[in-house]
Amino acid sequence: MAAVFLPGNLQDEATCSVCLEFFKDPVSIECGHNFCRACITKSWRGLEMDFPCPQCREIFQQKNFRPNRQLANMCEIISQFAVPGAKEAPEEGLCEKHREAFKLFCKDDQRSICVVCDRSREHRPHTVVPVEEAAQEYKEQIKSHLDFLKKERQELLEFKSKDDKKSQELLKTIELERQTLISEFEGLRQFLHDQEHLLLGQLEKMEKGIAKKQNENLSELSKEISLLNQLITDLKEKIQQPVLELLKDVTSILNRSNGLKFQKPVPVSSDMKSSISNFSLKTVVLKGVLKKFKETLQDELGKGEKEDLTLDPDTANQLLILSTDLKSVRMGCRKQELPDNPKRFDTNSRVLALEGFKSGRHYWEVEVGASDGWAFGVARESVRRKGLTQFSPEEGIWAVQQNGGRYWAVTSPQRTPLCIGERLSKVRVYLDYEGEEVSFYNAENMQHMFTFNVAFNERVFPLFSVCSTITYIKLCP
Repeated sequence: MAAVFLPGNLQDEATCSVCLEFFKDPVSIECGHNFCRACITKSWRGLEMDFPCPQCREIFQQKNFRPNRQLANMCEIISQFAVPGAKEAPEEGLCEKHREAFKLFCKDDQRSICVVCDRSREHRPHTVVPVEEAAQEYKEQIKSHLDFLKKERQELLEFKSKDDKKSQELLKTIELERQTLISEFEGLRQFLHDQEHLLLGQLEKMEKGIAKKQNENLSELSKEISLLNQLITDLKEKIQQPVLELLKDVTSILNRSNGLKFQKPVPVSSDMKSSISNFSLKTVVLKGVLKKFKETLQDELGKGEKEDLTLDPDTANQLLILSTDLKSVRMGCRKQELPDNPKRFDTNSRVLALEGFKSGRHYWEVEVGASDGWAFGVARESVRRKGLTQFSPEEGIWAVQQNGGRYWAVTSPQRTPLCIGERLSKVRVYLDYEGEEVSFYNAENMQHMFTFNVAFNERVFPLFSVCSTITYIKLCP
């Protein structure tokens, strides 16, 4: 008889879910499912109680099964017509291999399986649960993750809202400060302009007073000199006349010149000297006030707190001699017997301050000797202490120095000459950590010398170096 294709569900009904072959000597167990006698016997082998159904997992207390002769006859008939392996395309939700519904979930393989797959050798040692239970478990996990993520999102949204609000408030505050600053400086400019106008007016008034007095004196003196010239001319002519002519009216001309004393006008300097002196005093006071104002403004508004530094003897090279108060350093002629430690510079004649900075704005002042051989600035905490190293930003040092009779900023690859215009005696060093700036000023007149822009990423320490026995460095209190 020719083989024909049978519907897949008909073949499934005639197939054992354990061996996946047509039933051989089929038997029925208490739940109603059918298996080959050999298959169910093998499945329950070794069990003394709790006999599970390989298909629905129902548990039975006794090993009971009975022959299903009708199913055996049907399987024999179907086997005569069926083409081995011919089945319909797998339906959605059914196991492609066993044509059973996906009722179980394998946690080890993370996929759904049918009850027949569960009894196979592949899944027998795996953890298998019903799909509803697995779905509920994963739903709870998903819900937990979802709740957590929603909470995180809500916190971030609240943070963003608060941060935006604070940012707007800060921006408003900055704008108010900007307007206040503009207003204050406008008022200051107007005040200085008024004072300038007033003082220049006083100078102009004194200038006009001098010119007026000078003109008055000149006019008066011109009249007196003209009168004197006329009298001198008359006397010269009289003395040249013959005797009889000379004696005529001689008494009159003598009376004109006898005891004649001209009154000198008040000198211009007498009237204006006191006024100019008073004005000069005002100018001196103004210069002093403006200098003090400038220094105070720089100290209070721009450059943070002044630091009272001390030197760290544990970092000092053996050639350096520190004062007892640890405020000054000079170079000796021979090495001292000092204990070696990781902090000490063993080759370069350098020393660090005890105080280091990792935030904020700070400044300190350094008195320097007139001779070559000093350098100072700041260095990062990890600056190399052992072996010979150069002064350079690459080595983590930002400094100025005196060398060859000139002042230099120790930049890289070449030094930068500093145009100071006078001998340095005291230098102010500014450190703005967040502002990424190290600046140097002539402390005597606050002339800017040089600024390094540095993106700091670790603690920095004030650094000092003396490599000559005829100079020194001293920290100003």
